[in-house]
Amino acid sequence: MSIGRKIAFVLSLALVVVTGVMGIYNGITERSTGTTNLQKSVTAGVFLYGVLGLITAYGLFRRRGWSVGAAIAWGIVITYVAGVAAIAYAGEDASWIGAVAGSAVTALLAAGVVWTTGVVTGNNKMLPTAN
Repeated sequence: MSIGRKIAFVLSLALVVVTGVMGIYNGITERSTGTTNLQKSVTAGVFLYGVLGLITAYGLFRRRGWSVGAAIAWGIVITYVAGVAAIAYAGEDASWIGAVAGSAVTALLAAGVVWTTGVVTGNNKMLPTAN
């Protein structure tokens, strides 16, 4: 594995572990704080990306092919939470531009994790290739 791929592996693994641990912790400790359905969906999403993050971390660390699917699911949920939380908790100060920007940046990070997971596990059939 090249040094660039090792760096991508370590960063991706760190990202899914940290979001996994923080997601489970925050999902449990903040489960009763949401007052609207949108806020409750964010809390559920936080817990879900926590679980999916740890599942992805395990699969990525063990270099299992199924971890690409887990990384995709993690990426979808974390992208949803990043955008919706900005709307759900900001109230009247909410900005759609801020929500879209938050989701876009999160989606780019998630895409990097999915790509790295596919390359490291060898399960990169669904990933674009440079010809």
